[in-house]
Amino acid sequence: MTTLRHAIKVGASRDAAYHAFTDLAGLASWQLGRVQGEVRVGKTLTIDRHPGLHFGWRTVELDPGHKIVQICVEGPDSSAGKILTITFSNEADSKTLVELRDAGWHDNDPHLPLCNTYWGEALTRLRLYLEIGKH
Repeated sequence: MTTLRHAIKVGASRDAAYHAFTDLAGLASWQLGRVQGEVRVGKTLTIDRHPGLHFGWRTVELDPGHKIVQICVEGPDSSAGKILTITFSNEADSKTLVELRDAGWHDNDPHLPLCNTYWGEALTRLRLYLEIGKH
């Protein structure tokens, strides 16, 4: 099994970065498509990136300002069952390190390179949203 790993430093506090992942308005500012639901333990967040591309992420762990763990419960092809872990830590340069792991990929899954590219782009949009309010 393969785990996609991404990281980005953002010029924002850990709490602001965490909030951008847990607040629907914040999520909608940097995610592509429509965002609905809740980011609370046991609740499902849905993201409709475009017609026909729908994902549901159920939150299984929240440690405010530090960590979010979600499991994919809805999505195309082999999406269901993948585990998303996002962690936040302070950097010496007053920035926050946001690390993202998307686990449970089969090595030969044809969607792996597309999803890998998407997460890199998404974290760049997150950084722009947090630092200059653009998406």
